[in-house]
Amino acid sequence: MKRRRVGLLFITAGVFLVATLVAGGTIVKHEPHFYREAQLPPSAARIEAATTFVSNLSQMVANRKMRPEWSCNLSQTQINSFLDETFVQWGEAESLRKLGIYSPYIVLEDDRIRLAFRYGSGWFSTVISYELKIWLVPKETNVIAIEVLSSRAGALPITSHTVIHQLSEFLRKNNFKVTPYRHERNMVVVIDLENDQPHPSHPLTALNVTSNGLLIAGRTAEHALTAVPILEFPKNNTP
Repeated sequence: MKRRRVGLLFITAGVFLVATLVAGGTIVKHEPHFYREAQLPPSAARIEAATTFVSNLSQMVANRKMRPEWSCNLSQTQINSFLDETFVQWGEAESLRKLGIYSPYIVLEDDRIRLAFRYGSGWFSTVISYELKIWLVPKETNVIAIEVLSSRAGALPITSHTVIHQLSEFLRKNNFKVTPYRHERNMVVVIDLENDQPHPSHPLTALNVTSNGLLIAGRTAEHALTAVPILEFPKNNTP
């Protein structure tokens, strides 16, 4: 009788362990609804949206040299299309993949950005997702703050410390100054976009997130403006 009870105890413990592992695996393997919805199937429209993203951003960069004020509005579709079509071809994407990060997508909401990406490989891969708040730091030039409001692996709440550390190292290697700190219970990452320039010539004036898009705006100091050449056409001397 005693051996039977011990056997039943082991069987019960084994069943409980298996059930726990299955439940845990299901939770971690969960894909957030917004992550699936943000993915766009390959199409001519996706290629066109990615091209528009690059064009709009390139035009903004060009305007920084010629106009005292400039801006750019990027839609969620354009950003995700760029990530699928163009970003994957860049060296930065390969650097992130070496950290185990790939297939990123975003969802824009009023005053919020939802970011998710795959992390790891094989059976151990999962979707890491963040709810972020982003803003320009007051009284600082070209300094952005990103507050992590929530972070999950699948459906499981997790600490954001490890991935934030990896992303911070990635940004530092690309010459950005990164300062992480805690605000109450949330992690905040402060990114100085021009830490090597004491007096930036192209300060940002707006960084607004809405469901309609991401607005980036700024101005250019007068001394940094490039004079637009005046084209002179030959005079017509025909009487």
